[in-house]
Amino acid sequence: MPEHQTSEYNPVIAGFSWEEGPLDITLNDAKKAYGQLPSKYGFVSAEKRRASNKTLNLDIGSLIRELLSDKTRSLKREVCDFFREWHRDFKSEFRVNTAPFFNINRPSLVEKVLRGNRAALLHSAGLDIKKTLQDSGLIRRDVLNSISPDHLLSKTTEILTRKIRAGGRPAGAPAREVLSTLNCYGAVKGVMQYSRDGSSLPTGDDAACFADEIGKALLAFHGVHPLSGVEPVSTVTGRGVEFEYAPRDYSYLELGKRTGDCTADKRNFQADRTIENIFWTVFSWILDRNYQILKVFLEGEFVMKVHLLPIYVTGDQGYISFGGTASAISDYMFLAVDAIETTVAFREDISPGGKGPKAEVFSKTMDFIKDLADAMNIEAIYAEKFSNTPWIRDIFASYPEIFFHVDHLVKIDQLEDVFSLADELSAGAGYKRPKEVFMELQVKNTYLSPGYIHKSPGVKSFAIIRGDAGGGIPMKQIIGV
Repeated sequence: MPEHQTSEYNPVIAGFSWEEGPLDITLNDAKKAYGQLPSKYGFVSAEKRRASNKTLNLDIGSLIRELLSDKTRSLKREVCDFFREWHRDFKSEFRVNTAPFFNINRPSLVEKVLRGNRAALLHSAGLDIKKTLQDSGLIRRDVLNSISPDHLLSKTTEILTRKIRAGGRPAGAPAREVLSTLNCYGAVKGVMQYSRDGSSLPTGDDAACFADEIGKALLAFHGVHPLSGVEPVSTVTGRGVEFEYAPRDYSYLELGKRTGDCTADKRNFQADRTIENIFWTVFSWILDRNYQILKVFLEGEFVMKVHLLPIYVTGDQGYISFGGTASAISDYMFLAVDAIETTVAFREDISPGGKGPKAEVFSKTMDFIKDLADAMNIEAIYAEKFSNTPWIRDIFASYPEIFFHVDHLVKIDQLEDVFSLADELSAGAGYKRPKEVFMELQVKNTYLSPGYIHKSPGVKSFAIIRGDAGGGIPMKQIIGV
């Protein structure tokens, strides 16, 4: 995120107001007109209250933190259900398939695995695990009776695991066999939690919403009891470079803290505390089906996150007026890499010659993004060049570039959809309904532009991951070549 002192940093941000509709407003003006004190909502103690500390999205943020205070809770179903009924149809209007942007695994694949293994899954789901444990004689009856039904699986799994690790007579084949039974039972119950009734195998809209979560549970089952057809299912296994979409649970709010960037929930978690903190924007991201955070893992360790969203390039009847001339730019959608941030330990300079794990992680991440764009039926992929990680900036500086005026980069629906979902959630939870919502998009943030663009206010340069510079403003109009 931006390397500017807080006092200097005042980009135009996106917003939506119930009274005024879509907003393009500077950050400082938004804070003055709509900001509130974090202490009012318990984000900081009252003793730390300062007149200049007003920030945005606090009513929505307070609601989201309350909804996610149960760490097992996720907002994915609410996001999925709302956008399924929203009036916008990306496929018919823009020929863009948004399904791969919500789950890495295809719902049809997950449903096929569920159908093909239905008997084995339902058999495990129907087990009486308390009777299984009693019959095994591995855990005393009085201990079993002292455990509440809600904690029976977790507590007995923990007891058996400890006994196996400790060795001794109970740590033989019987204990491992019972533990395997418990693990299968837990995995299939993990699958069933994603059906609306919580007691059947998910199908239809449930599978479409939770394909990744179901796939992860199926692979956990497969690790104990082989299932057929699971080989194409993707999840993080701890081997090589792997990917998952950030779960829309409480961990989503902590991603910035883990990478030490300006979306950390508190400034003291930022690697550079002089940078403006924009944790407030995380609350609008988590409610937006069309804003995705890709988590990247190396040997099972989280090392990088990539912020993605589809952006529409528009102009006056397909043309952008610039400097008295017209640049022929047809209206089209591109996949925007809005930010790439790494964990602090992964920010060291890339090894000489471009080799080593960082180069491999970056290369495979670019391959994943290209495959994602293919699945979404999007050809062009352009990236914001700025990152808190120097070696990311260095790599993007070597890419060919394309220029756009940020006024012609459009986020479809301009946060009306995010505002409407926030309003719906607030009403359902009995909260005061919001009046506005805001989001910072780096692709529209000219404070991140290279210093050499002087004659062209509002114009930004982006790295071309895939595409043609001819889809933007001709360079000669930008820098006088």
